[in-house]
Amino acid sequence: MNSWASLTAMVRTQPSAAKVPAPTILIVDDDPDIALVLKDLLEHSGYQVQVAVTGAEALSTVKAQSCSAVLLDLMLPDMDGLSVLTLLKGMDPALPVIMLTAFVEVAKKHASLTEGAFGYLTKPYDGEELKALIKRAVGVKHLSLEAASAKQALTASEDRFREVVQTAPDAIVLADGDGRVLSWNSAAERLFGYRAEEVLGQSLTMIMPERYRANHERALERVRTRGDVRLKGTVVTMHGLHKDGREFPIEMSLSSWISSGTRVHCGIVRDITARKEAEARLLQQQIEQQALLDLIPAMVWYKDSHNRILRANRRAAESIGKTVADIEGRSTDEFYPEEAERYHQDDLEVIVSGRPKLGIIEPHRAGGKKHWVQTDKVPYLDPQGKVLGVLVFAQDITDQKRHEAALREKQGLVRMVMEVAGNGIVIVDGEGTILSANAQVAELFGYAPGDLAGQSLQRLIPSLFSCGQFELGPDRCTSTGNSLAPDSSCVGLHQDGAEIAVSIRSTMLMTANGAQGVVAIHSVGDPG
Repeated sequence: MNSWASLTAMVRTQPSAAKVPAPTILIVDDDPDIALVLKDLLEHSGYQVQVAVTGAEALSTVKAQSCSAVLLDLMLPDMDGLSVLTLLKGMDPALPVIMLTAFVEVAKKHASLTEGAFGYLTKPYDGEELKALIKRAVGVKHLSLEAASAKQALTASEDRFREVVQTAPDAIVLADGDGRVLSWNSAAERLFGYRAEEVLGQSLTMIMPERYRANHERALERVRTRGDVRLKGTVVTMHGLHKDGREFPIEMSLSSWISSGTRVHCGIVRDITARKEAEARLLQQQIEQQALLDLIPAMVWYKDSHNRILRANRRAAESIGKTVADIEGRSTDEFYPEEAERYHQDDLEVIVSGRPKLGIIEPHRAGGKKHWVQTDKVPYLDPQGKVLGVLVFAQDITDQKRHEAALREKQGLVRMVMEVAGNGIVIVDGEGTILSANAQVAELFGYAPGDLAGQSLQRLIPSLFSCGQFELGPDRCTSTGNSLAPDSSCVGLHQDGAEIAVSIRSTMLMTANGAQGVVAIHSVGDPG
């Protein structure tokens, strides 16, 4: 009896059904728009589609009916996507679960694959890529079921089994209880570089690096002595060993069964080099993007339409005593319970209109203290121009607000002093332009209060300029003040053209805004 006949004899039972119904795909996503688009796309491709909006509903659906694959969003309203993944794999270890992600940290994507996810897609997804991944997942599920129930599937014909295995896109390797190769399909030949005749009857250790071999032998021994098949139905990631000696990353779906008293192990193997390279590039991009975000001298968030923080920089996280990893993927409500709804309404205004909202001055509570921030909100678009979320840039302006308040207070005090002073008082800049004048000056020269601001002091006292008595500059001004021409007598000019004899005293200061002078003016009677 040849090897195919021996294998057929080991797995022979009842024939399979004549017709297989269309595969059922379960979509688990709380976004109705995304779920509807996915459903239409898959139904158009010939699949039956079920939709669940919560983790609990997804688990109930899988418990009630058989699914060929699941599209699972990482963030659901009632459960974390990774928790749902773990529970689904516990219910049906062979069920392929494809994670849907949206710019979340790379660690969660790695975690989903470690927990047994078949793969992941990043929103916004490519329709052709999605269909190809679904087709592959359905095929792998079918092959896994075929291998696990081979004694039912292969009774009709040894040729049928050979055709299924030989034309499979993934490597399918069968081995006996001692780890000796029983079956080696065409995809395995391409993947490992060995022809079937080179490996049939040989140990599986010839296609695994040295570091895995001891654990492999111990696992086979546990199965032989205790029937411990703890890896049955799981997906493991490791490295394969090519005939030419090079190692490459692989993902392997494992199964095991007893046929006619003989243990049969099955591994469906795929090369994940491209995926690992993509993950490495994605991780590098994540690191580079995070470094750039952290260099921005502002708090930065990227939020979706559900008020979830998808990306943030270190400055934003540290403002609430957290790390970036602590807040990414979480709702704003968890960190800003009092302001979250107001923030979200502003976000939605930007998302719906597609227009930025700039210069928002708003309170921001961090570390138990109230701060003031100036916020700019900008829509984040995909390549097709669809708004995916909002980018938020916030500058802490608490110190600026304090300085402005202090300045207003000082200006108020200056104004109060000027108004209660017995003399007229004028504040001028280095060019002699009046910045402020009190009511006594306005009354003395016949002007309404407020009319003198912006006018030249020369308009009131022309002689002060013509005789060179008024001059401001670094050589005449100090930060502590310098009195110029004390009690100088000059002739002022009333608004109606009449001359007024006045006495002036000037004090000049060099301020942050340049030279400024305080001029006290007192009427001394008739100039004639």
